[in-house]
Amino acid sequence: METKEISKKGLRIWRALQVLLFILGIGFLTLMLNDSLRFIPSLPESFGRDAFWNVLIFAAPLLFAVAPGVWRNICPMGTTSLFARYLGISKAKQQDQKQQGIFYLISVILLYVLVPLRHVETSGLSVVIALVGVGVLALILGYLYQGKSGWCSGLCPVFPVEKLYGSKPLVTVPNTHCSTCVNCISPCADSTDNITPSSNQESAISRFASFIFVGGFPGFVWGWFNVADFPTRMEGWANLDEVYGLPMLGFSITLFAYWILRRLFEEKDYTKVALVFAAAAISCYYWYRIPSILGLTDASGVFGLDLSEFTSLKLILRIISTLFFFWWIVLRNTIKSWEYRPKFEELKTA
Repeated sequence: METKEISKKGLRIWRALQVLLFILGIGFLTLMLNDSLRFIPSLPESFGRDAFWNVLIFAAPLLFAVAPGVWRNICPMGTTSLFARYLGISKAKQQDQKQQGIFYLISVILLYVLVPLRHVETSGLSVVIALVGVGVLALILGYLYQGKSGWCSGLCPVFPVEKLYGSKPLVTVPNTHCSTCVNCISPCADSTDNITPSSNQESAISRFASFIFVGGFPGFVWGWFNVADFPTRMEGWANLDEVYGLPMLGFSITLFAYWILRRLFEEKDYTKVALVFAAAAISCYYWYRIPSILGLTDASGVFGLDLSEFTSLKLILRIISTLFFFWWIVLRNTIKSWEYRPKFEELKTA
């Protein structure tokens, strides 16, 4: 892991990007709020929600795979969680390996619980309430815990996905949130070469969280895409068995397959098996999302296109994206971390 300090000019650029993303985040919230409250009646009713899901959420997994450090630097929730540290008012509580494992397990469970609810709560207002609530939680955790350990590398439900997809980043970028390293979490996801969900094996809880996430996530993604949105909130809440049924079925199938493969291969090969499952998960995501974004399914795409007659193009794009992710995550050899490790903070003596 390489140590590198960021220049003042570089820091100013990153700070500008953080401010820009924070403003864009507020913009997304405003647009989604407008979907329900209609204070900008000239915009389509689902404009904010479509922009959020079809732009930000569509691009996020690819960014996690290619340049997770970039996202870690500019994520609005991450910036929010570190307000207390920037202001010098954080209680900076330290976590031991067991606490880190508990937080990691909770983040995995949160992901599995919250994502299927997208089929139930489809309104822009619901997303806004959820994101504001998450923002408050991130702020509190940043106040209570040291560095990134509370939120960014703790309870954030996106963090396990970052580690799953981001083991072989294209670039290593400066760490703009940590001027010095306080060793808030070990191993540090940001500065450990080729980090994976299995990198922290010190705690049994961490090992269990890694196991159920790496093994179950590909099937969970498949199941999620095979559940339709419910037309009304009440109907969705009344059919939670269907909302969670297919995702949990897929989760169980791929988790069992992962368990079998772990028993067949030696421990040193676990990482390679995990990379295959990571590639399967992100490939499955884009297998469904790319055709829907481009209008290659029955519904019109984001740009108002309806190319559903081009069935061969849909298959070609699916094959290309799948081959790319398996090459990128499984076959490609590279040794990089998400971000350069900053210098360690000097211990203060009385």
